[in-house]
Amino acid sequence: MNRRIVAAVVVASTLVAVGLAQFGRDFGGEMLDDPTGQALVQTYGALKSNYLEDVDDAAILRGAIEGMIGALDDPFSYYLEPRSAEREAQDRTGSFEGIGAVLTTVNRTTGEGVEILQVYQGGPASEAGVRRGDIFLEVDGTDVENATTSDVVDLVRGPRGTVVELTMRRPGQDEPVTFAIRRDTIEIVDVTSTLLQDDVGYLSIRQFGSQRVHEQLVEQLSDLQMQGAEALVLDLRDNPGGLLTQGILVADEFLRDGDIVFQRARGVTQRIASADPDGVDLPMVVLVNDNSASASEIVAGALQENGRALVVGEPTFGKGVAQSVTSLADGGQLAFTAFEWLTPARETIARQGIEPDVRAIDKRFPNTLSLEGGGADPGQTIEIVVDGEVLGSATANDDGEFELVTSVPRPEISPVQGEAIVDLDNDPALRTALETLQAQRGGS
Repeated sequence: MNRRIVAAVVVASTLVAVGLAQFGRDFGGEMLDDPTGQALVQTYGALKSNYLEDVDDAAILRGAIEGMIGALDDPFSYYLEPRSAEREAQDRTGSFEGIGAVLTTVNRTTGEGVEILQVYQGGPASEAGVRRGDIFLEVDGTDVENATTSDVVDLVRGPRGTVVELTMRRPGQDEPVTFAIRRDTIEIVDVTSTLLQDDVGYLSIRQFGSQRVHEQLVEQLSDLQMQGAEALVLDLRDNPGGLLTQGILVADEFLRDGDIVFQRARGVTQRIASADPDGVDLPMVVLVNDNSASASEIVAGALQENGRALVVGEPTFGKGVAQSVTSLADGGQLAFTAFEWLTPARETIARQGIEPDVRAIDKRFPNTLSLEGGGADPGQTIEIVVDGEVLGSATANDDGEFELVTSVPRPEISPVQGEAIVDLDNDPALRTALETLQAQRGGS
């Protein structure tokens, strides 16, 4: 999905100037000198001139952009349409204008349907009476029963002071419930904490996507120390990464010397960051799983290889590459893989991830089981049994087809932003982390 090449499809001469200004090369001219580039322009012209119906310029040109990105066969390169790019830019600031709720997907197999996962205490949604588990039916009269989370977020967010009308299905009630909610500015809190037994401070970072992550970490860490924390667990499970700068600042908060991360770009390797002399020196472990990626892997690798903390959990995701991000003329955003991150020992993270010092499988939430089948009698009930346990049942439709998606328990989240809720009874990986930390502290 290349830069402004698509703009050249519309007006080639304009793209030439834009390409020179932004990239220092005449990519428009290069494209038009290539037979395939000429074919792209011809295709656009044919559709504009002779397609049976009027074509939506933006739709087909964005389709061309997405096709370019798809041809790279790179899961980490992508294009965001203008509205999504605007939302991501807003999130990076650490706040947004909306209702104060976290949304999640109802059907994780299809990606359709949206429900409330968390309602921020004291926020607009909370004050209006929205509850965890409410399922979206309509937003301002638009049917969103089968929409994606991203689609609903785009509709629910809006300027502070404006009103959004929601129609929701509430489990246990026959009739839909409706809300008129006045939007407000909502702070994004990605760092949560609590004090565990034996004066162990627990810090969890949900992601590094906001410019306020390090600031929030410092605040939470200070609070834990005031409460008497003498050791730390840094939980990076399910953290997909985000801003490299925030990952570096978080790692540096716990380091007093040593390198943090190196960058490789087209064969050239250079140091990106080293620790400064100030750092919290409490005993600590880092908790990861196979969904810990990117900046969270950089943090875990830096603390591990500098001997600052043991890493407990599962081998991490292995997303050791980074994207160059470009704002496009349509307001969209292009991100393409341009760099590779290396640990302080100059080991690659890509594809192999960070190997934990102590293995512990994350068993907080069971896997979702999804089954589709056919050949049953219409109306027949099919029971799904795995290892002697009945996981669910499905009823065949008129064509004898059936589908089953097992429900997965949603994580319990505190309505108080910044407050972490842990469940040691059902979190064996965290228990292992605490045992590792206890051994590190000399069994005290």
